[in-house]
Amino acid sequence: MKIGLLIGDLNQLEEVAAWGYQYAETVPQALGLDDPQLRRRALAQIERAALPVSSLCGFIPDPQGQGLMVVGPEVDLGRLRVFVRRVFALMQEAGIGVIGYGSGGSRWVPEGFPRDRALEQVREFLQLCGDEGAAHEVRVALEPYNRDDANLLNEVPEALEVVRQVGHPNAQLMADFFHMYLNGESLAVLEPAGPHLIHAHIAEPGRGRPQSTPAEHAAFLQALQRAGYEGLVTQTGPLPAYASPAEAATALIGACA
Repeated sequence: MKIGLLIGDLNQLEEVAAWGYQYAETVPQALGLDDPQLRRRALAQIERAALPVSSLCGFIPDPQGQGLMVVGPEVDLGRLRVFVRRVFALMQEAGIGVIGYGSGGSRWVPEGFPRDRALEQVREFLQLCGDEGAAHEVRVALEPYNRDDANLLNEVPEALEVVRQVGHPNAQLMADFFHMYLNGESLAVLEPAGPHLIHAHIAEPGRGRPQSTPAEHAAFLQALQRAGYEGLVTQTGPLPAYASPAEAATALIGACA
């Protein structure tokens, strides 16, 4: 496995490399999704960087404001397809192959809306992403979210079932230590998910919980390995158990050895 760091600004790439991480993750806006001038500058930065930008998150910011809800009575699949195509075309241009689909607000089920229909809408969106991904050499990873940030697809087994139902090689699954920890989810659920895992995240859950420990971080990474996962694991926020980002990078990489 490789350990990376989430950054919101590509000017941080040199720091990420100096701290010892093996790649960077960022968000579509940092690549100039809505700004052609920033896009040209971002692509040039990626090309000359000392380490790769290998993945994206933050797929659908402000879904309601942008008219990009995935679930509910106001879903517009045509509008979603145009947006996904723009994001994936940019990823292809930048040589980035994986994007996480968390975006809990986009799949928040409104009160009274049929849950079965909401799950069907998520499957339709993942099929759309899979088809567009196949055309752009991109894969999307469905991310289970904790129960405070989404009211649909909160645990790994639930998301795994949806991914299996969709059955598209370009629409798969991710696991996030942050959300699993907040949900009190067992690491044992990762083993059956292994064949479908294509991305992973790790960060400090916080929210009044006891601080997570290096032993818990190592246990998560080793559970991924036991599941047969060999891909990217992005640190998406601070891990206060370590004195510095460099110490975190060293510890997480060491736990994968």
